[in-house]
This record gives sequence, C-alpha cells and structure tokens, in this order.
Amino acid sequence: VPAVKNGKANGFKLYAIRPSSVYAKLGFSNGDTIHSINGFELASADKALEVYTKLKEANSLQVEVTRRGKAVTMNYGIK
Repeated sequence: VPAVKNGKANGFKLYAIRPSSVYAKLGFSNGDTIHSINGFELASADKALEVYTKLKEANSLQVEVTRRGKAVTMNYGIK
C-alpha cells in the first residue's frame, strides 16, 4: 500500500507477506517500506509503473527499504 510520511508519499509499505512467498524468500518482511529501486523513487503508483517499465531489462536491482525505522539496502542479481 502507498506509504505517507508528513503528508507526502513515501514509497510503498508491504503487508501480508507469507513465510513461503517469493517476497519472503527475497528477504522482505511485513512492515517494510520500499522507497526506491536502482535510484528511482517510488513516490506514487504512476511512478512505480514507470520504474517497472525502466527496469524490465535490468541485470541487477538495488532496493532501498526502511525496516523497523532503519534504512536497509537489498541487492539482487537477475539471471
């Protein structure tokens, strides 16, 4: 769901991640807020779709997340 901080869009908050899901296997947790992928900010649903289009051919992903109030960077290689 869209996350809001101080009245402004602030990424997307993840909920209902099941332990056996692909999201859990990628290291995401309930309550994580995804802020950017490969430096592209996720400020709205429209922006998220734009980022998805730009990353279709990416070989790697760097995902900036806030987890329990702390910044976390997650890196993935795509084969």
